[in-house]
Amino acid sequence: MPQAPPVVTSSTAASLRAAPTQFTCTWREGGSDAAWVHVAGELDLATSPLLGHALRDAQLYARVVVLDLREVTFIESTGVHVVLDAAASVRRGDGRLILVRGPTHVDRALTLTDASSQVLIVDLDPSDPPARALLHLAQHELVVEGSAPLPARRAVGE
Repeated sequence: MPQAPPVVTSSTAASLRAAPTQFTCTWREGGSDAAWVHVAGELDLATSPLLGHALRDAQLYARVVVLDLREVTFIESTGVHVVLDAAASVRRGDGRLILVRGPTHVDRALTLTDASSQVLIVDLDPSDPPARALLHLAQHELVVEGSAPLPARRAVGE
């Protein structure tokens, strides 16, 4: 298991609040070829590379990556760009990126960039585990016309 990324304190949005929020970004195996990426704090120019690194690591492990944005307190265009790049990368590898919808201001930034056309965004209660997002994926694939289930992952060298 990779080491957890360092904790970074960002000050991009500090002028909007009294004190900057501590940023954390971790990922873990989820079983069934899934990985969970949890982000908390401000997602900005200083912290987006850490999210990008965590998403790349998770994609190496799993075809389905769930990105939990429920604890993101601030997001700017660099953070959105990292999410959309990860979505494109996962699709190229025959996988899926699922976003767990964050607070209103995070959702607004994703809506303005039309992220919902590139990733599945699900609503979960704060107490729901990220694994519930897989249920939303299964339901989404049953409803979307022409959607195929995830293909089997090929072993390296096939």
